[in-house]
Amino acid sequence: MHSSASDGVLAPGALVDLCADKGIQIMALTDHDTMGGIAEAKQAAAARGVCLVPGAEFTCMWRRQFCIY
Repeated sequence: MHSSASDGVLAPGALVDLCADKGIQIMALTDHDTMGGIAEAKQAAAARGVCLVPGAEFTCMWRRQFCIY
């Protein structure tokens, strides 16, 4: 999922809260080109009993074309 740390709408903690409210027990936060929301999401996940898988999507160029992985 993406949070407001990149192009998402919700702050990392609010995203964790939404997942917890919907009964999601395991979630991944994979913002574009940043790990800036992980600390907030980790704290919220611990408080709500959600297993957080931290990650990131990295933008790169190959043969002068942008690729997102």
